[in-house]
Amino acid sequence: MSDAVRETASDSGVRADARLYRRLLGYVAPHTAVFGLSIFGFLVYSAGNVLLADLIQFLLDSLGETTMGNLGLVARAAHWIWPPGDASTLDYARIAVPIAAVVLSLGRATGFFIGSYFMHVVARSVVHTIRTDLFDTLLRVPKAHYDRYTSGSLISKITFNVEQVSGAASEALKILLREGLTVIALVGYMLYLNWRLTLVFFAVAPAIGIVVSVVGRHFRRYSRRIQDSMGSVTQVSGETLGAFDTVRIYGAEQQQSERFHEASLFNRNQSLKLAFVQAVSTPVIQTLLAFALGALFWFALEPSILSGFSAGSLVAFITAAAQLGKPIRTLSGIQSVIQRGLAAAEDVFDQLDAQSEPDGGSLSLARSRGDIRLEQVGFHYPGTQRTALQDISLTLAAGETVALVGRSGSGKSTLVQLLLRFHQPSSGTIFLDDTAINDYRLADYRRQFAVVSQSIDMFSDSIRNNIAFGGLADASDDAIQRACQHAHADEFIDALPDGVDTVLGDGGGGLSGGQRQRLAIARALLKDAPVLILDEATSALDTESEAYIQNAIDTITCHRTTLIIAHRLATIERADRVVVLDGGRIVAQGPHRELLANNALYARLYQGGDLVETGDVSGGDSE
Repeated sequence: MSDAVRETASDSGVRADARLYRRLLGYVAPHTAVFGLSIFGFLVYSAGNVLLADLIQFLLDSLGETTMGNLGLVARAAHWIWPPGDASTLDYARIAVPIAAVVLSLGRATGFFIGSYFMHVVARSVVHTIRTDLFDTLLRVPKAHYDRYTSGSLISKITFNVEQVSGAASEALKILLREGLTVIALVGYMLYLNWRLTLVFFAVAPAIGIVVSVVGRHFRRYSRRIQDSMGSVTQVSGETLGAFDTVRIYGAEQQQSERFHEASLFNRNQSLKLAFVQAVSTPVIQTLLAFALGALFWFALEPSILSGFSAGSLVAFITAAAQLGKPIRTLSGIQSVIQRGLAAAEDVFDQLDAQSEPDGGSLSLARSRGDIRLEQVGFHYPGTQRTALQDISLTLAAGETVALVGRSGSGKSTLVQLLLRFHQPSSGTIFLDDTAINDYRLADYRRQFAVVSQSIDMFSDSIRNNIAFGGLADASDDAIQRACQHAHADEFIDALPDGVDTVLGDGGGGLSGGQRQRLAIARALLKDAPVLILDEATSALDTESEAYIQNAIDTITCHRTTLIIAHRLATIERADRVVVLDGGRIVAQGPHRELLANNALYARLYQGGDLVETGDVSGGDSE
């Protein structure tokens, strides 16, 4: 790569970093008043550092005969506040110096507290705002966005990455203010005492800048890797702990342990590389500062320089110079915080900038009739060439019950995703009540559907809130009770210590698969939508429970358009029509018995066991 190309890339990176940091600081802007208090505190703190150094001049000059014109800053202030009168210089200093030391130390400590505490207030506010904004954004992005990430990766962005971002927006600012103001104050004090001698320190500034720049590039690279690896750690741990029954039944403890070990090891190695770069940079900068300090001593002891100092002012100058080491080292170390934050900010802002789920509809819809029509619908998932659905034309009349069957991968679930507007068809149009579904407002459209799927989503909340979920939160106790009764869930709910107020564990922990499924059916019953989608809704039920639920399904499907994805014969037999999918196409449709007699594929699916009579299913009720 040519030097010109490198320079262009470097300039582009600097501009991108500046844009990122300006956007980060935008989250600090709403807390200007609190931020101002923090700045004030650090100003007091940095002034205290300088005046404590100047106090040494007051002490040493009190041992000699120093004129008023040669007094230091603290001595001048002390003489102004409390004139010495007839007291000797030494007697005056015995009282004034200790009092000044206590006052300056208390002021410095108070400034440190005000600066640190109020900056922490800003930091946690920034974390809260970014985290909630990110969470709200992820609630509104299209389904395709979730298809590009693992759940562990998204959780890691909300937790780990946001903390890294807040470090750049607040922790870095705290250090920049506290140590930066201290450096400015000390250098200003040194310039006040002797500007020529102070120039020695400026000689090492370019070298320190080069070290910080080189180290920063490594920080950014390793920080990105750490973020990615944290997503892997979260994903593997979440999957494993969420499926520990399966892990133990299949003896996969060692396999999952190795996966987690590999993900954690990569995270460890990248963290160690980051720590190595940081650890190397600190002694390099310390060495440069040591050379500067050594050069300063050499010049300071030059007779022509000494003649311009009193003993106290010389020691005060050297004390101030010595104090520069710590804040400069701290400022050089902040590069790691900033680069980690900027690397995380790139990722977090990519998520925040994601487009919300498209909703171009303008028509309101209170309650549809339930007429559904698909005209030559096709679909392929973004980023793939494989066609999931092709030329699907299908009509579901209001109140009709239709069963979708087909081999795995035939397109059944994809068709449901399109009906729910989780994805947009690649071709063709879907209609509800003779109106293209995209013409309806999205919220109004989805209110027309209730879904009971094989995978039951339950939340760590009460049974009541799991049934009266989301838009159903205002449902009356009587309505919830009726839904539980029709779903045959009231039997086990009443046996629980707190009834419907019983709080469930993670994912419905504490309930059997069949119990969770009955709660999901109760939720769908409570919604009372005109279109019902049952995706293996009885798969987790034993024979007795399925009989109860099937009666409930017969009740709720009456006068509702119902689409059933099922493999169990008892469910399919009740459908008015069976639609057979294969390879993303409709290959046959008609009543169950007619298809069984006339369609070879449907007969093979049935005879091969993909469509089976009711029987025991793992994960059923254990009551």
